Amino acid sequence: MKKIILIFTLSFSLHLFSQIDKNGNPVFNSVSVSEEKINDYQLNSNYYTLSNNINNKNSSVFIDEKPTLDQIEAAATKLPSDFFMIIKDNSPVNMVMIADKPEQRVFFIINPATGNNEILPCDIKGDITENRAKEIIEQKFDKNAKITGSKLFFNNKEFEIIANNEIKSKVKNLIKDKKLNEGKSSEIKILDKSLLKKMIIEESKDGGKLDFFTEIKGHEMDAVQVKKGVFTTNLGIALYKWGRENYELGVNTVDDALKIWEEIKSRKPNQRESEYIKMGFNKELEK
Repeated sequence: MKKIILIFTLSFSLHLFSQIDKNGNPVFNSVSVSEEKINDYQLNSNYYTLSNNINNKNSSVFIDEKPTLDQIEAAATKLPSDFFMIIKDNSPVNMVMIADKPEQRVFFIINPATGNNEILPCDIKGDITENRAKEIIEQKFDKNAKITGSKLFFNNKEFEIIANNEIKSKVKNLIKDKKLNEGKSSEIKILDKSLLKKMIIEESKDGGKLDFFTEIKGHEMDAVQVKKGVFTTNLGIALYKWGRENYELGVNTVDDALKIWEEIKSRKPNQRESEYIKMGFNKELEK
């Protein structure tokens, strides 16, 4: 579990609570699924994707750029899928992750303030989480894959799906029973989606930490070499950097990043902007 715990050993200057380790490398990329206010805390639901993890050389769970169906199946059923952050005053009090140890499913609880962790038995039954099953269908890993009722048919096998509402219900009960919302808050700050967007818009203004454009004014179209045989312009690099920072800060999708850009510019992104922001978000020049 060591590599997963590293998600907390982050740089908290601009990145706050992002998806990189202290060396700037992705650990185990995730997306936010939902945010729910419960009594005195907020419960953030998150999902560790297969895409951009098992096929990403920079990820700690990299398998292959083109993993086989058997490799995808193993990752889908063995790697942690869902994790939850218990948030108070925009700071995580505890993290709860569901993980499969040999012959046993467990709750893995981490306190980011102290680094303390606890492993507790988890009685959730099933083969694959609902989020994983949906991703397998959406990513079209297997053209014959399908979901029928509570079953996923994938790689010529049948898997019992663990419903999202069952997982969240068990986590809420665990939080209540173990008083996980009463832990000590960490110094880590987490932005919800609206605050994250607001921060990105503010930092994209002249002189902000996401302003990669002021310094190239008058030289936007000057050519620069990215790597051997690959050339672009200063503007392309600036857009690329802006897109990359959106990813590192935890923006879920490139479409979300483009919507933020649209709000900044009060217009739709043009073709160049869309292409380079997307390239930066997917770190295509670094592959």
